[in-house]
Amino acid sequence: MNQTTNHRDTSNSNQQHMTICMPITDGDGLDAPVSKHFGRAPAFAVYDPDAETVDVVDNDSHHHGGDKSPPNVVAETGAETLICGNLGGKAAERFDAMGIDVYCDADGTVGDAIEALRDGELTPVGPDDDGCDHEGGGHHDEDGGHGHGGGGHSHSDGDHGHDGDDHHDV
Repeated sequence: MNQTTNHRDTSNSNQQHMTICMPITDGDGLDAPVSKHFGRAPAFAVYDPDAETVDVVDNDSHHHGGDKSPPNVVAETGAETLICGNLGGKAAERFDAMGIDVYCDADGTVGDAIEALRDGELTPVGPDDDGCDHEGGGHHDEDGGHGHGGGGHSHSDGDHGHDGDDHHDV
């Protein structure tokens, strides 16, 4: 007898039929490079596994002069899964509330990231996690900054950024 549950199925077999969104630095298609910084990426690649197509959506969030947060831009694409390199904890909470699964540690191209997801090589991120590790191996420093390869930039307002709700300059 089948029972209905209220939690999302994150098994690899189910992921192969989910629309997947990834932040990209430029280009389009499966060869587009995945951006390490989710919210600041200039665009998102949206992969439809059923049609085997990749569409590119501009990141028109407030990081790029728009009025939306990056998580809202992703949600508007209809994506059920986000693959990224790095992501802040606040954004991870927002994606969980939206019902979008998040996987971090993607590297290379859109095609590489999709393959890594299918092979179970990416790190799932939940609302209780502090996002994903930022570039250079550093989480937030004690002073509130990021450990981007030594000496982070500080956020005196306590908003640690890279999560869709920050307005700091780099």
